[in-house]
Amino acid sequence: MKVLSTHPLPDDLCLAIPALRVVVARDEPSQLAEIGDAEVLIGGFGGDDGGRFSRLMAAARKLVWIHTSSAGVDALLGDPLRQSGATLTCAKGPVVGSLLAEHAFALLLGLTRGVCWSARQNRWDRPGYGGRTAFELAGKTVGLVGYGGTGRALAERAAAFGMSVRAVNRSGLGQPVPPTLSLWGLDRLDDLLAASDIVISSIPGTAASKRLFDADRFAAMRRGAYFINVGRGETVVTEGLVGALESGHLGGAGLDVLDPEPFPSESPLWRMDNVVISPHIAGNSPERGARNLDLIRVNLLRLSRGEALVNQVDLDAGY
Repeated sequence: MKVLSTHPLPDDLCLAIPALRVVVARDEPSQLAEIGDAEVLIGGFGGDDGGRFSRLMAAARKLVWIHTSSAGVDALLGDPLRQSGATLTCAKGPVVGSLLAEHAFALLLGLTRGVCWSARQNRWDRPGYGGRTAFELAGKTVGLVGYGGTGRALAERAAAFGMSVRAVNRSGLGQPVPPTLSLWGLDRLDDLLAASDIVISSIPGTAASKRLFDADRFAAMRRGAYFINVGRGETVVTEGLVGALESGHLGGAGLDVLDPEPFPSESPLWRMDNVVISPHIAGNSPERGARNLDLIRVNLLRLSRGEALVNQVDLDAGY
């Protein structure tokens, strides 16, 4: 079985599968030269524009499995992938879920405890805005938009803070949930918004989720509620979020993803005391790579045994 990888794989991983032949090709010309008879393609493709990936798909003839180390795959889901017939897996769920959950709470606590505002002052200002706007998490209701790997990690952390947890999900209905959580279908999104003191979105970028959070959705949230986004920037209508913050309807926003990216410096969001922005870094961690390799190892073994792969992407759903 020929594996084409854009980066070297550990020796122990390569030796675990008999008759496994790994070819490493770092640049596109080398990848195009090797993809024709490769059965497996491993790399990090989700962050580019999809052009390189589409060219690789057009040149592939024998692919059965593709793994990308990114969690988001929206740039890859075009006709070339579908025509290849290959199964796509990605680093969603256990690989990045805990990272996005931790970052969401970092943004939230930075806002609710006045940490970010105080750090910006470069001076001792105990009676200032940061000290007057504390917002306790215990006893509050958090609404999770998305209940995949990240949503479950968020729910665990929210419960540890003594919060009531509600979630909506397209595909999660019917799955086991902890007794501390209420899981609804996406048709009850507005109910979730109205019932939540904090809304955290971790949904991927799909045709169905694009511009999901518009001015009407922000108006449906409780006055003074906080909005956190660690999913995709294009799920939010930026102008609608700005309006909800400028009017005072929302208490604040913590944003790791925005639309567009890079986010323009002239946006008023940068200058709002109740907004914290990080540059799409929620999924970053030195430990992430090891978890991604563990997933690759598991799936290589499954592929060699003819078993179903884990972390498969539903090409129709988009994640």
